[in-house]
Amino acid sequence: MAKGVIQSYPFYCDHLGSLKRDEDDIINHFYIKESAGVGLERYIKYYAFPDEDASIMRTYLVRACETDELVGYFSLKSGLISGNEQERDGHIEFDTLPGVELANFAINSAYIDAHPDYKGIGAIIFSDFVIPIIEKSSREIGIRVVYIFALPFERLISRYEAYGFKRLDAKSEDSLHARLKPVYDESCIFMYQHLL
Repeated sequence: MAKGVIQSYPFYCDHLGSLKRDEDDIINHFYIKESAGVGLERYIKYYAFPDEDASIMRTYLVRACETDELVGYFSLKSGLISGNEQERDGHIEFDTLPGVELANFAINSAYIDAHPDYKGIGAIIFSDFVIPIIEKSSREIGIRVVYIFALPFERLISRYEAYGFKRLDAKSEDSLHARLKPVYDESCIFMYQHLL
């Protein structure tokens, strides 16, 4: 196993580009069946490498230990969330919490097709790779919250809730979306969880 690789049986992960075959594997062997995932598929194929090179986002590939098949990927980037917005002396003030955005998170449909009996892959990736990487970073810098802008599908929202994410109340969500939501997440829903 290469230096820097994180392993959790039966998978391992490392950041994008650590292996020479990454680009070919992604372009030729990664797809998402659901039409809602087209943005995630486009991101990994066309934007992840430039973002990695520019230090905009760190993307991690998850592979099967025994076969090296590409299982899925996730991307993390630093950020913050804001709250308690109020107008004071003619300007807006608000509190901020340092955080990490889980900007992309997808399972490779090619892997699911080849292993239809394997369930809970997303939960394994989240608990065994995403959270440990964020917790390791939080020992070096301030991180209080992990957040996502989830696609607005009940099944997906429920899955993220099972991972420990919560939604804001409707008023707070509207306020946060008005000042913080990126353009590419226009239809998405903010969800968060505090680090322990």
